[in-house]
Amino acid sequence: MTNIYELDGTCMQERTAAHDYLQKMLGFPEWYGKNLDALYDLLTEQTTETLLFVGNADAADADIMRTLTDAMEDNPLLTVIPEE
Repeated sequence: MTNIYELDGTCMQERTAAHDYLQKMLGFPEWYGKNLDALYDLLTEQTTETLLFVGNADAADADIMRTLTDAMEDNPLLTVIPEE
């Protein structure tokens, strides 16, 4: 089974709001640390194939997008597809 998520980069422009958005959209636990390290950790610990479509990716915070792609490089079950 593959988990498929459609994310909107315009909801990830500001870092604090981005973490709140990602927690809600990806179902992160309440204890999610809402920082780049915590985001990376949760994404690299995924044990189910996960596909993230990021619409308006160019509008998202650059560090958030970099963390998503870094996690993809380290977790073969994670695919991040940035879209305009």
